[in-house]
Amino acid sequence: MARSARLQSAVSWLQQFKGKNVVRGYCRQFGVDWRCAAIELSQLGVALDPDYLNQREQSEPQVINTRRQRRLACAGENSPHDPVEYVSMLDAYLAEDFAALYAMECKRDGIDPGSG
Repeated sequence: MARSARLQSAVSWLQQFKGKNVVRGYCRQFGVDWRCAAIELSQLGVALDPDYLNQREQSEPQVINTRRQRRLACAGENSPHDPVEYVSMLDAYLAEDFAALYAMECKRDGIDPGSG
């Protein structure tokens, strides 16, 4: 949704909003980040606490770093270094693990998987 349409829709949304945190609610309702929400809410005349906005600005790098670490930890659990051992080629095919299927076919045919 374009900003102009969002601002028109936000006028009626603000009248119905019953939550505590208008910035967070705006972000969820309209699918924008908090900076965009703060700008648009200011344009609509909503008074926002500058301390809250500064806190959001200060904590954002920490949030990004935490998410990155969590994502890397999850990626480490599903690492390709720990391949799943399938009982049959059909199991690998049904799991759509085509790399494992290829490796199983190469092993069956006595071919080096890296050469083909």
